[in-house]
Amino acid sequence: MVSPPGRRPGGRWSSRKKIEEGFSLRVAGGGVLWAVGLAALLAVLASGVVYVTSLDERVLSWVVDVGSFAILGLSSFVTARRQAGYGLVYGLAIGGGYALITLLMGALFFRPLPGFGVFLKRLGFSLLAGAIGGILGVNT
Repeated sequence: MVSPPGRRPGGRWSSRKKIEEGFSLRVAGGGVLWAVGLAALLAVLASGVVYVTSLDERVLSWVVDVGSFAILGLSSFVTARRQAGYGLVYGLAIGGGYALITLLMGALFFRPLPGFGVFLKRLGFSLLAGAIGGILGVNT
C-alpha cells in the first residue's frame, strides 16, 4: 500500500475519525457538552420568543422541559450511532451527566437549590431520554 506524501505507511486515507472501541468517558462527556449547549441555545431562543411576543412566561418551563428531553435523546442517539455500540450505557451516562451539570449550574446561578424530589424527577427523565436515544442510535 502506498501512503500519501507526508504520511506514515499504514495511515488512514479517510478524514473520518476512528471509532473508539469500548465505552469512553471522553465520548460520553462530549455528548453531555452537546446536550448542555443545545439546551442553553433552546432556552435563549425560547426566552427571545417570549420577550418579543405576548406569550405567557410559564410556557418557558414547558418548552425547556420538553426540549431537554428531545435534546438528550438526540445527543444520545448521535453519540451511540457514531460509536456503533454501548447505546444504553452512553445514553445513561449522557442523561446522568446532563442532570448533574444542570443541577450544579442551577445551584450556582439560581438560588435556592431545588429539592431532592425535584432533582430525582429530573434525573429520572434525563436517564429515560438518554437511554431511549442511545438504544435507538445503536439499532437504526
